[in-house]
Amino acid sequence: MTMFLGGLFFAVCAAALGHRASTNTKGLSLNGIIEFSPAGASIFYGFLAVLSLVFVVLAWWTIVAMKIRGIPDLVLSADAISFPVGFPFKRAFDLPYSQITGLNRNDISGQRLLIIETKSKKHQIALNWLGSKEAEARMVQELADRLAAINENERA
Repeated sequence: MTMFLGGLFFAVCAAALGHRASTNTKGLSLNGIIEFSPAGASIFYGFLAVLSLVFVVLAWWTIVAMKIRGIPDLVLSADAISFPVGFPFKRAFDLPYSQITGLNRNDISGQRLLIIETKSKKHQIALNWLGSKEAEARMVQELADRLAAINENERA
């Protein structure tokens, strides 16, 4: 839904900017730093319209790709966690528990993230997709329990 609304927003932007580019008769001043003649302003508006159309195409491409291929699930197996990565095509990525060095949670603008740290990289998993905060808490606790069990086995 977010991708659809983003695509719709940029479609409206493209239409408004395209109309402005085709009917513009005035110059443009950007904060008094950059000055455009009427023709230059029309080109600038046209460029922004085309850029907005590119975002519309990317949004629709992503929506269609997600409908065709689906989004891989977050899965805790016996020895690894599997989660979706990539844009615009999501694919399953398996990360062995033995490579995980830390877990953190972060909230950014209402988006709840689980950050999985390894020696070489940090992976972010959007927890909002799990449906409820209870499901998120259960998954994070299960992952933490599995990591603790692996750490105990390595010490023994």
